[in-house]
Amino acid sequence: ARRDARIETDTLCETLIVEPDGRVVGVVARTAGEERCFRARRGVVLASGGFSTNSEMVARHVPQLTPCKPKNATEGDDGRGIRMAQAAGAGILRMDQAEVALPVTIPSRLGRGIFVNAHGQRFINEDTYYGHIGIEALFGQHGQVWLLVDESSFEVNMVGMQPTHVAETIAELEEEAAFPAGSLQTTVEYYNRHAKAGQDPIFRKRPEMVQPVETPPFALLQATPDVCFYACMTLGGLRTSPGGSVLDTEGDAIPGLYAAGRTAALFSGRGYAGSGLSLGDAAFFGRLAGRAAASAPAV
Repeated sequence: ARRDARIETDTLCETLIVEPDGRVVGVVARTAGEERCFRARRGVVLASGGFSTNSEMVARHVPQLTPCKPKNATEGDDGRGIRMAQAAGAGILRMDQAEVALPVTIPSRLGRGIFVNAHGQRFINEDTYYGHIGIEALFGQHGQVWLLVDESSFEVNMVGMQPTHVAETIAELEEEAAFPAGSLQTTVEYYNRHAKAGQDPIFRKRPEMVQPVETPPFALLQATPDVCFYACMTLGGLRTSPGGSVLDTEGDAIPGLYAAGRTAALFSGRGYAGSGLSLGDAAFFGRLAGRAAASAPAV
């Protein structure tokens, strides 16, 4: 707003204009059905989000997200910017990665229960960041996870989940939920034995969150993608330099092309540490990309 920049609203960019030497010099766009061409004398910065709402791209690159709802995205997160750059020779990175928020243990009191997989075994520290829980649940356990709680630790969580199985003993709960015979009983016995001493030798849960699961009735909260809240978004995108230049499949910068935000595979690697990363990818790296484009020689 402080600069002498023209803003075009209701305008959809459709493809990049590329010179024979590989330099990006503009975009083809459409406004109210009319095709228009815009010349970029210094560069084009792609900042159009990820591909969470593009079902074909999701199925191809990260099919685990297909059954998950909701998508943490806008309608514009359709992968258009990524595909435009690929058509100009851009490389892509970490397209199989995603953020998956599974807020089953909010409020945190529910973290005193234990997560189990389809084998009736624990697989994670229950009081860790719910984004870590979601990623491990979906990618590591194929979404087949349940939270086991007892009378002392249960309360309705932020998404209103209710128990799918309730029983007076762990053995009855195990049978009712069709876990392998003895699996859930063994898991709970081992956990309780150490929890009574305030310890969690396998996953190192904080001592104040370690509590024996021993007060009946016992309940299972089903946290599978078909019935549970899995808020997700894609993390993969264009391969870039730290300064925002889009790199081709050989690792060389494509002249005149830059990217930031979820369109680029920037700070997030195999995992996610909170919404600040997306803000940082957009704001910090967006500034770097904008400055690089603004300082490039005009053509």
